[in-house]
Amino acid sequence: MDQEDLVQQIIRPFKRIAKLYSELDQTTSTYGTGIPLFPPEIHAITTINAHPGSSLTELSQYLDVTKGTTTKLIQKLVKKGMVVKTFAPNSETQLSLMLTSKGKIANESHTEYVAYLDQQLIAIYQKVPSELLPYFATVSKESEKFFKKLIKERQE
Repeated sequence: MDQEDLVQQIIRPFKRIAKLYSELDQTTSTYGTGIPLFPPEIHAITTINAHPGSSLTELSQYLDVTKGTTTKLIQKLVKKGMVVKTFAPNSETQLSLMLTSKGKIANESHTEYVAYLDQQLIAIYQKVPSELLPYFATVSKESEKFFKKLIKERQE
């Protein structure tokens, strides 16, 4: 088997893995609440947990999305009973965002889920001989750099 065949044996599964991860990232989960949450919603919940009392503007910055997108996201989370909006102390106009008990359950469940994913991936990579891991790290970094470059080119 020549080098090109070996490279293709790596690239094909990599593409399938990337597609599977993308599919996984589009699915909902209830995160222990019985209420389906989309990935942007659970990311907002975990961000509010990390920055309780944030304003919509601050949350927009943390999530790196527009304030309009954040407003719609928070409206959905309020309807789902995950977030409450109150006025910030000493302000009659600025909103402050906090998690409800359901939001806290979702956050905790998501934290456990992320830890589970990490544990599973670590278990897979622990099977790789330690002398090969630096090569995996290099390939991962170079692949990431390549995809960031493609994204940047498409955005220009």
